[in-house]
This record gives sequence, C-alpha cells and structure tokens, in this order.
Amino acid sequence: MTNDVQVQVLGVGAITKAGFGAAFAGSPPSVIETGVSAALVPDSGDARLKRMKKWSRSSQLACLAVHEALSGQPEPDPVRTAIIIGADYTNLEAILAMDAEAKQYGVNGTNPALFPETVLNVIGGHLSSYFRIAGVNVTISSGSHTGLKALGYAADLLRLGLADRVIVCVVLLLPPPPFGQRTLPCAYERESVAALLLGPAAADAEAGIALRSEAAPEAEEHRCPLAATAASEVPLAVVSAVHRIRQEGCGEAVIATSDESGNDVRLTLLPHADGGWR
Repeated sequence: MTNDVQVQVLGVGAITKAGFGAAFAGSPPSVIETGVSAALVPDSGDARLKRMKKWSRSSQLACLAVHEALSGQPEPDPVRTAIIIGADYTNLEAILAMDAEAKQYGVNGTNPALFPETVLNVIGGHLSSYFRIAGVNVTISSGSHTGLKALGYAADLLRLGLADRVIVCVVLLLPPPPFGQRTLPCAYERESVAALLLGPAAADAEAGIALRSEAAPEAEEHRCPLAATAASEVPLAVVSAVHRIRQEGCGEAVIATSDESGNDVRLTLLPHADGGWR
C-alpha cells in the first residue's frame, strides 16, 4: 500500500447482524451472533429488492449497502466512477445450489439464472448495471487482507487520476455448509457488508482518510481510539469511525491494522474543517 495516500470519504453504508445502516457498523461482536444462524438476510419487504429478485444474497446485500453510501450524493459520472468489490466466499452458496440442481435434474436441467452468481465478480457486474457505472470494475479476493487491499486499490485509482469517484464494497459472508470455517480459512466470525464512496482529497483540505504504512504517532486526547482491526474488516471499521465522528464530534479517529507482511498500517480519519463529513 502506498504511504501517505489521502482520500475523501463522501458516503458510507453498512449491514451487520445488528441492523441495516452505518449506525450499526460499530456494534461489538458480543451482540452479534456468530455461525450459520448469523446469516445476513435482506429485508423481504424492501421494495428495492424487486429489481434484484434473481440475484444472490451477497449481491442484494451489496446493493443495499451501496444505496446508503450513495444517498444524498450527486449522481456520479458513469465513466469516471470505479467499483471495487472485496469478496472471498460470496459465490459458494450459488455453486452449491447449482450442484444440487445438477444432481437432481441433470446438468441440462439446472436453472441458468444460477450460473452468473457462481462467479466471484458477479457483484461488481450487478452494481455496475444497477447504478449505471461504466468505469473500472475490479473484484479483489485476498483472504484475510481482502478489505484492506480493496481500500488500497481504490486509493491508488484516485491517486493516479484513473477515477474521480470510487465505490468500495466489501462483502464478508461465512463459508456455508458443508465448507464451514474449519474447512476454509476465514479471518472473521460474523457476516457484514461495508460500502464507501471515496473521492480525491482537495490539496488544501484537512479531510479524508490517510493510509500510512509507517508507525502511527501516539493517540492524542481528541482522537476517538479504536482497537486493532483485522485487515478484512477495515472498511467496516472506517464506516463505524465516520459515524462516530459525526455523532460524537471527535476531531480524529485512528484505525490500526497490519498488511500481509506484518507491517503496521494506520488509517487516520480527519473531519472537514467545518467539522462535518459530506
């Protein structure tokens, strides 16, 4: 990850077992069930699901979280907006469903609507179509570091001028039976979805997210301290920190994590000069 990259957080969205919305992003694991019973399920009464009825659970959840992140923002330029998806096991449910149908009805009798959902990058495809985004569309799958890498990739696109806006959506779903966490490595114990709308930070603005790979300075009193965060859940922690800054008026928040090489990474969130996030 590039040192001292700064981007601007324009919108956030999240879904956890505690509830739908960024306000629930910081709910501690102790109040969120873990295991199969903790599967996130979209609200069947949500009218927006009518356009997503053939989508997988992971794609529906991602779209709802991105909806929140884009809420209140100007319509993004379709070509200059990128979509970065972070996902590891989001296609396994569709693979299992297709395998079950093939065994029951034969290969030629499977539901063709299932096939696209078996591909890991289908979430990005659905979001591109739904929100009419034609820019860079990348899916990152890097195990325990998927979340951090997705955020770093987005920051690089903005730094290099390859996009004016980047939608980052990291979907963490638990491996379904018969896989389970014992069969497949899983760096998290709860399901969650985090969405961020990022833009380049203005040169004269003290705002945004600074991504640094060197050791961070000692926390100061005006910061909102956050415990060390697993790299996979960094985007969710960012959503939570932004919400805390908005609600508690903290001057600064720091998220501590580590990269694949074990190096310290500090994400510092600084509010705008006027004290509010846009």
